[in-house]
Amino acid sequence: MGTSSQTGGSKTIPGMLRESRDFVFACILNSALILGVVVFEWSLLEIAVIYLIEIAIINLLFFSVALFTPQSVDDLDGDSWDEDPTSIQPIGLIPPVYPRNISYALRKAVIPVFILTVIMTPFLSGYDLDSGLPLLDSGLPLSVGLTIAGIVFFQLSRVWRYFIVNRSYQDKSPADALAFAFRPVFELFLMLVFVVVPVSFVTIGGDADLGSRAVWLLYLVPMGAIRAWIGSLDPQTDDFSVK
Repeated sequence: MGTSSQTGGSKTIPGMLRESRDFVFACILNSALILGVVVFEWSLLEIAVIYLIEIAIINLLFFSVALFTPQSVDDLDGDSWDEDPTSIQPIGLIPPVYPRNISYALRKAVIPVFILTVIMTPFLSGYDLDSGLPLLDSGLPLSVGLTIAGIVFFQLSRVWRYFIVNRSYQDKSPADALAFAFRPVFELFLMLVFVVVPVSFVTIGGDADLGSRAVWLLYLVPMGAIRAWIGSLDPQTDDFSVK
């Protein structure tokens, strides 16, 4: 009896781990940022670049996935959504692309592209963009490069897990894919409103040294809490939706 109970309990552990991967990765990434500040002496520039590059990677991957999803978007009217979709397959090794998804994704991409461009430009201008390899030539730390590589690997695993395994993209709509793309943009909004603004108000009002790494941790810890919370939500079932 006891052995059976222990076995049943142990069988739930892999399932729990699979369900909490995004939550765990959010905690790991924020811990890496804190470690980078404390051990590798990252500046706010490196931290901001990592955050923004992560958002850009997520949007690039899931906007691309949205092109291959054949199901209709709920509550959208029009002949292209009421009929069986037409598809094109330029390369035999990839799934067919649906023209109606292209126009849909382009419309939805306007806002995140604008936001990322406005926010990323001043940060990336901190590097020497006149050189052929700006990030490398400007001395991008190896630790930052490894963190970005880890982000790419994890996001590719999410694409595989949610859309590629068993060709599950065939049962998805482009809105399902864009829910993943829009989630970090909403996450960034929460960070700006509930972390950056109030913490900056307190630190500047208290005449704190903004160059102090202790002050930077005042930003990173609550940011990590937001990332962990957002990471615990399933984009396919929570309130994040794209219509």
